[in-house]
Formats: sequence, C-alpha cells, structure tokens
Amino acid sequence: MSDGVREAGIDKRALRQTLGQFATGVTVVTCLGPDGDPVGMTANSFASVSLDPPLVLWSVDRTARSFDVFAGAKAFAFSVLAQDQAGLSNRFASPGTEKFAAGGWSAGREGVPLIDHAAAHIECRQHATFEGGDHLIIVGEVLAFHRFTRRPLVFSQGRYGAVAPDPGTMAGAGKDAADMHPYDDFLVPLLFRAYNHMFRAFSRTLSNQEATGAEMRILALLSAAGPLEAEPLLTRTMLSRSSFSEARQRVIAGALATADGAKMNITEAGRTRLAELLREAAALERQSTQALDSAEVELLRDLLRKLVLHHDAST
Repeated sequence: MSDGVREAGIDKRALRQTLGQFATGVTVVTCLGPDGDPVGMTANSFASVSLDPPLVLWSVDRTARSFDVFAGAKAFAFSVLAQDQAGLSNRFASPGTEKFAAGGWSAGREGVPLIDHAAAHIECRQHATFEGGDHLIIVGEVLAFHRFTRRPLVFSQGRYGAVAPDPGTMAGAGKDAADMHPYDDFLVPLLFRAYNHMFRAFSRTLSNQEATGAEMRILALLSAAGPLEAEPLLTRTMLSRSSFSEARQRVIAGALATADGAKMNITEAGRTRLAELLREAAALERQSTQALDSAEVELLRDLLRKLVLHHDAST
C-alpha cells in the first residue's frame, strides 16, 4: 500500500500535505458584489492558461461565503502579493466582512479593487467556468495588467516564504577568481565588509554633523528601549568600554540624554537629533544599495532581521 493511500480511498490530510510540497504564489482575488461593495479573498490556485488569447484561472471553494458573488462576477482582478504582505493574505483569508475597511487599495477597471504595493495586478473578465469537484474553476480573460519590481510572497508546506535570488545570476557571480576576496565564501567577513562599505560614507556625514556612530547607537537604543542602565546599554551597543564611555559623556554634555542615577534616558533634543541622523542614514542607504533592486533590499533586510532576532532569543 502506497504512502498516503488507504484501502477506503485517499487520505485527504496526507494529500493536502503532499500538495503543499508544491510552492505557489499568493493572490488576493477581488470583485464587486451586487450592491457595489468590494469583495475579496486569498487564493493560491491562480495559474496561467494561455497567452493567445490571454487566459488565467483560479478556483473557489463552494463553501466559501463569497462563492455566489465570485461565481457570478463578470469582472474580477488578482493582486499578486509581495513578500511583506503575509498579513494581508491572512486578513483576506479570514471570514470577516471588514477586509477593505483599513484601506490599502485603489479601484481598477469597473471599480474592482486592486491591493496597494502588490507585486502585480491582473484585471480580467469572466471567460468560462468549469466544474471542479468541491471547487468551481473560473477562467478569466486578461484585460489589463501591471508588474511591479517587488519580490512575490510564496506559500508552501503551510508557511509563507520569499523567493531568494539565484546566487549564480546575481551581479558579480561570474567574476574571475583573481577579483574575489579570499573570505567571500564566509558570512561574517562579508557582513563586516558590507558594513564598512555602507558606513564609510555615513561616518563622513556624522562627522559633518559633529556626531559619531557610537553616539547614534546610544540614542537609537535609548529611543527604542530606554531608560537603560549603563552596563546593559554598553552590551547592546556592541562598543568597546572606552568608546562607549566617551560617547556617553558627549550625549549627556550635549543634553541629548540624561543620567538619572544609574539609568540613562533620551531627551526631546536627543530624539530630534536622532531623527535628523536617521534621515541622513536612509538617504545614504539608498545610494549604497543601488546595485540591488528594491525587492532584494527588502529580502536582505528581512534576512538580517531574522538573524538578529534569532541571536537575541538565544542569548
């Protein structure tokens, strides 16, 4: 007897797990109800059918609350979600009726909603429907579409994920061995080199602003988690004790922070100063990451955040 098959028939749970091995994109399908109100639901059954004529399909569960609306809709649209829109996917997968109340969408053809900041929009009119067991298969003729430079959200094995770029196609992958740094295969040296590359220009800006990176770290931590005692603050800044001591004295002398007993706290002047420095940092970050597209920058930020959160949780 094969795995997942019982004598009485198919094991539906095992079949669902097996089908989950096939990674799919995630879309929010939208249309207008008979009363003109927007209707939407999450679906990963989207598929391309034909380019000539341009046809796509999806399937809707017959038990879905909005089944009758989608089955009768003459116009509908797909918003292919971007990798940072898992929350939207969950919202539109829920049975609630206030899915559009928070905004974040605009009207497309015939008023059909299109989700903001998606990876792609595909607007259709109903072409045909087919019986599909406990689902109805709906084929749409593509009338309009738009692709954005955002990496798409992926769903597999019951979890969300993102598409990682193929290292073999990334810029620099084809460099000669003589051009490669001896530590390019190791993550820590790469992170260190990337940090130096990005911080070098910013350090000049800090110098022009009569500030240092150490002072900015202290202000950022006090803004996010203050007030803090000196020792925990020192640990979280990852500065040497001497660098920390000098920076601490400067921010206190400049009235950017106060020392109330053993704890430091940021002042309003310190928050204003930090906001100015962060604006400068954001502008320089955009310049330093020009070799990456916006989706790669988002993916890099997400991966580094995950690495940091995992480290924080394990210490």
